[in-house]
Amino acid sequence: MKNPFVYGEPVSRENFADREKELEKLKIEILSGQNVIIYSPRRFGKSSLAYNALLELEGKVIPIWIDCYGVLTKKELAEKIASQVLQHWRTKNLFESIRRIFKTVIPKIKIGEKIEVEFSIGEEERAFEEALKLPQRLAEHSEKRVVVVFDEFQEIAELGEHVLKKMRSEFQWHRDVTYIFIGSRRGMMEKIFHSAQSPFYNFGGHMVLKKIPKERFKAFILKKFESTGVKINPELIEEILDLTECHPYYTQKFCHELWYLGKLKGELTLEDVKETFERMIIENEASYIEIWDSLPISQKKVLLAIARGEKDIYSADFLTKYEFKTASQVQYSIKALWKKELVHRINGSYEISDPFLKHWLLWRFGHG
Repeated sequence: MKNPFVYGEPVSRENFADREKELEKLKIEILSGQNVIIYSPRRFGKSSLAYNALLELEGKVIPIWIDCYGVLTKKELAEKIASQVLQHWRTKNLFESIRRIFKTVIPKIKIGEKIEVEFSIGEEERAFEEALKLPQRLAEHSEKRVVVVFDEFQEIAELGEHVLKKMRSEFQWHRDVTYIFIGSRRGMMEKIFHSAQSPFYNFGGHMVLKKIPKERFKAFILKKFESTGVKINPELIEEILDLTECHPYYTQKFCHELWYLGKLKGELTLEDVKETFERMIIENEASYIEIWDSLPISQKKVLLAIARGEKDIYSADFLTKYEFKTASQVQYSIKALWKKELVHRINGSYEISDPFLKHWLLWRFGHG
């Protein structure tokens, strides 16, 4: 029997927790041709949301998924887009397809488990411009709406504003393509899509994913345990969600570990929950120590203060307690921690992004 709790990858259908409203909204936006920008802290389920929308629209749209993480050049981006489009270009003759798809460049084609496109060095600019036209060409060829998902789109901004300008200038003419932009660095995504100076200013509607409501998550977890023969008291699920703070990724990860124990014992207890949580913190201690040791003392102070639940971090009392000379020092530290994705902001307050790290900090340094 497979473990019913899946994490660390886009999950589908029965493994996808809640998000019914967001899912329905996204499907409607896709079919209506409305571009969508989805952002939230890392591991909140953005990719899974888009993945499930595409699954439920199977047959109605053609999905193109571009993972932008690790893309370092325009050539790489062009090759990813072209490779994905070629997978969906239905024809009996592959080489005839290549002549119809590519107008100004002739790429190399690698045929293995998947078709891969490779452009020659020196033709990057033409290849990039050509690749950007391909989603609309595919839509016209197939007579279906094409949906292009750019996952971790903020990485593309690192290639330079000229890249964003070319993408926007081409995409704005694609009447049969819906673009979905997913990002985990909210500040960067807002700069790309909210700043009036950005080429992608107001290029689509915005969806901000929040944590899954506790009651909905509770029902999902209970069903998963019980459907696989593991008994668990609903009160224990409250304890689980308190420990993980309803964070989608870490909740699934914690329940994944608990499930193995539950299958051995048949029923989980409060002691099992506490011991498993403590064990998982200890198992990650080496990486937490590495993170802690890499921080300057000012960032250590702020990170620990957030873990302790300090709210008014710019107050005179806070500055005195943690020995800061000015509020600007705190502000600089917050910004640095946010860039390192160690903290995120929800409902106006900062939180530790990893709830296991939060509990390690409190276990190691106390509640203050």
